[in-house]
Amino acid sequence: MKKWVWGVAGAALAGVGLGACWMTGQAFDRQLAEQTVTLREQSGIALQWQPGRSTLWRRDGEMQLVIGPAALARLDEELSQAEPIVLAFKVKGLILPLYVRNEILLDTEQGSLAPLLAAQGLKEWRLTLTSLTNLWTRDNQSKLDIGAFSLKHEQGQMTFQPLQADYSGDLAGNGYMALDWAGMTLHETQSQADMVLSRLRGSAELREVNGNWLSPQSEMALETFSLTQPQEGVNVSLQRLTSQSQLEGEAAETLSNHYQIQLAAMDMANDSDRLALTDARLDLEVRGLDLAGYQALQELSAQSSLDQQALMEALDRVLGRGLTLTLTELSSRLNGEPASLSGELTLAPTSLATLAEEQEGVKALSGLLQLSLSEGMGEAVPQLAPMLQQLQQLGYLKPQQSDLKAELKLQQGRLTVNELPL
Repeated sequence: MKKWVWGVAGAALAGVGLGACWMTGQAFDRQLAEQTVTLREQSGIALQWQPGRSTLWRRDGEMQLVIGPAALARLDEELSQAEPIVLAFKVKGLILPLYVRNEILLDTEQGSLAPLLAAQGLKEWRLTLTSLTNLWTRDNQSKLDIGAFSLKHEQGQMTFQPLQADYSGDLAGNGYMALDWAGMTLHETQSQADMVLSRLRGSAELREVNGNWLSPQSEMALETFSLTQPQEGVNVSLQRLTSQSQLEGEAAETLSNHYQIQLAAMDMANDSDRLALTDARLDLEVRGLDLAGYQALQELSAQSSLDQQALMEALDRVLGRGLTLTLTELSSRLNGEPASLSGELTLAPTSLATLAEEQEGVKALSGLLQLSLSEGMGEAVPQLAPMLQQLQQLGYLKPQQSDLKAELKLQQGRLTVNELPL
């Protein structure tokens, strides 16, 4: 009896599993058709699907993304007459109860990239996207892997190091994304210029609002960057740049945006001068930002052809509410000597037309800033010495202990420095 009961239970579970797989497969086919239409309408990119093996457990096939002139024009207007770019992919889909697991691999022997990849000996190069999607809740986990490659040309060489991007969220774009890129190098033969970018990491929380993507929180970290131009005598190097941003709703119609940037070191040198920035920091917050105006500006920034009238309307929307800018810290050491600026600026409700008026426009701004420079700044940065000496003679910089201080006040269209009119 027990064996019979377990047998019936096992058969029932198997039947449920098979039924769930069949329903998941049907949902996959339906949503693929929906996504194809949505992609074309929103981006102008055509998705063409050629089914291969299609069973209860599999959905394999070949996929092509055709990026036509209209879609290319969104990147650059000059591409509006260009030939379509075709990207070909091989797709392997595994159907599970409620879930679909896809592996999408770039086909290096088909599509617009095939001749270039063949010429560069990159037929084995891999670009892979894997994803696991719940077709009922529309939750999605995806991973993009781009392998290392090197492109050689008579004008130079570029080496691209591995890149990995992970996404966890839903199919509408609400979720969390993380990026880890080992970096790249670029060499130009004629000028002997070299650029090296090493280890870029970032993450962002994504939210879709009225068709626009907003990022409530994001972080970025760049380990090193260098640029050498021997013919120009220019050398720039950067170490450990990090940034954080946080976007929050203050009220139903306003936002605040908080930015923080840290830079461990940056060295800039040419044949005659050298400037080293160390321990640089920025802590800036913008409050009272009009939500509708901000969303309109975000939408415009994603367009290749800027609508000037729409831009002016969006800016007027932001300016019409006014905003407050709080600079908690802007500081660094210049050739070892400290410098800092802090304070707050307020923009009263205004418009672009008012700001364009010389007298009335300035009246919309008010605030107070505090500037502090090391007394040894002129010696550490000789190119600044004449200007610093002149500002001290005019009273715009006042010695206080071992520093030079300035208080900048803007009120009713009048700017004063240490209570002296500028």
